[in-house]
Amino acid sequence: MPSNAHSKFHFSPRPNRAGEIRWEEWGDDAFRKARETGKPILLALSAVWCHWCHVMDETSYSDEGVISYINEHYVPVRVDNDQRPDINARYNLGGWPTTAFLTPDGEVLTGGTYIPPDQMKDLLPKVNVYYRSNKGEVEQKVADARIRRAAAQGEASRGELSPAVFDVILQNISTNYDPVFGGFGEAPKFPHTDANDLLLYAHRKTRDPDLLHMARKTLEFMANGEVFDQEWGGFFRYATRRDWSEPHYEKMLEDNANLLRNVLALHRMTGAEGHADVARRTIDYLNWKLRDGERGYFYGSQDADEQFYKLSREGRQQQAEPYIDRTCYTSWNAMAVSAYLEASWTLDRPDLRDAPLKTLDFLWEGLRDAESGSMYRYLPAGPEAQPQILGLLGDQAHTARALLDAAEVTGYSAYIDRALELARLLVHRFLDRIDARPAGFFDVWDEVPEQGRLGDRQKSVQDNAVCAEVFLRLGHLLRDEGDIEIAQGTLEAFVSSVPHLGYFAAGYARQVDAFLNRPPEINIVGSPSAAAGLVRAALLLDTPSRIVQLLDPQRDTERLEALALPSAAPAAYVCAGTACSPPVTEPGGLKEAVEALQTAGVRTIGR
Repeated sequence: MPSNAHSKFHFSPRPNRAGEIRWEEWGDDAFRKARETGKPILLALSAVWCHWCHVMDETSYSDEGVISYINEHYVPVRVDNDQRPDINARYNLGGWPTTAFLTPDGEVLTGGTYIPPDQMKDLLPKVNVYYRSNKGEVEQKVADARIRRAAAQGEASRGELSPAVFDVILQNISTNYDPVFGGFGEAPKFPHTDANDLLLYAHRKTRDPDLLHMARKTLEFMANGEVFDQEWGGFFRYATRRDWSEPHYEKMLEDNANLLRNVLALHRMTGAEGHADVARRTIDYLNWKLRDGERGYFYGSQDADEQFYKLSREGRQQQAEPYIDRTCYTSWNAMAVSAYLEASWTLDRPDLRDAPLKTLDFLWEGLRDAESGSMYRYLPAGPEAQPQILGLLGDQAHTARALLDAAEVTGYSAYIDRALELARLLVHRFLDRIDARPAGFFDVWDEVPEQGRLGDRQKSVQDNAVCAEVFLRLGHLLRDEGDIEIAQGTLEAFVSSVPHLGYFAAGYARQVDAFLNRPPEINIVGSPSAAAGLVRAALLLDTPSRIVQLLDPQRDTERLEALALPSAAPAAYVCAGTACSPPVTEPGGLKEAVEALQTAGVRTIGR
């Protein structure tokens, strides 16, 4: 049977029989069938780019005995991790593929990752017999587990924000840094882009050369080694060895967007042409292979193929290239938008603005539900495809951040208005409150299907860090203390978790510092063309963070009045709250104005 005979599911591109298993989609029908038949659920969590998922399709799920036993004794459910990160967050058992055995109510019996055919043939009847012979015991364990999870949710508490939170996470990054090959930890080696970003941020803050050295060595070892495609450009997902060799060859839009931002930030600090070249080669790959130029969005990934990627550029031209997942994933596209916009001013390439702005318009017009205001998770490939899955936090948060980035670069206040719409949706449908105070955002909105563990709303520190950034930026742009308070409550909700999160909380640490140390606000008055030099100078300021806003006196009269700024243009005003500098009319004067405001001690912690 062809590997993709069932259009609902993606199987290995190589010959396999996985499509002969009667896979169900995650949903009411599958759970109803499991309850009515009394059969356990076999949940397969996979991804189109995942090497070991392909191997499992070609081996275990192609074994005649495995196929027949699953079809007779289980309700098999197949879920794509990229399409359903909410399911993955609740059921992943250590990587992809995840092979999870569930009760008909969606509780985990047992499971693992890749399970070879012989082991699978042994495990399938054992789990089935155990479940059928011990239903009473299983049901009691399920009930106890649900009580414990409910109690854990009820124990949520907030902590006090202090510089120590930032310091602890930064120290964890330094402790786990590999001084020989860069990166963090041993093998396998993942990019950990938030950790790279925090090192660069902290260097701008402290001027500690060791922090810059750690980020630089990490990114240079990656860019010069096997984890970067030296022929086509672009980064592979991760390396299996400590020295960044023997990579897993899938290329992800998400990883390349975030690594592009890392390299751009590094280039701004070093001025090294080699760093700019890596950024350009990453952009070239994304434009060439992972972008739909006609519709304006980016594709999700390109498959791993070890033998193909070991070929020269000329050798690849003679071979069929690895499969490209042409799905449009909202949050990943938003990440790419932010990265391209950053590249446009870092590399002084205004031409790089058009593509991300087209992507942003596509997301807003094609992947947003007009009735609820929510962004969809993804749009499948194909001209007749319809967007799927509303109400996931990451899609709202990353799109809102990309909209603020677009407003910053273009000066069009309509992008701020759109970001505000998503921010209000976040408050209305996602925000948790403890004692009536903001306490972070759940990963799914308040319309949760009662399927398995999906009813247990969770809080992701990574997505909440993005939410905190959005509300901090809106609060400063609009001088809205309510938004600042939402950001504060969001950050406070994770203080007690910091010791357990390590460098996975790097993005969170940056927002804690941005809250405690108010960034300079550069309000630029003028038309986009007349004020272009001031805008770029503001964006390039060598500060840990900054807020940049272009206000067109012919279009943004209400905002100018709200900020109490004169309409004479072009001019920039460096502000902290309501205290602002005299007008700055030359780009070279912005650095001095920022330093003068900071020296005056106007910035205050948290306000």
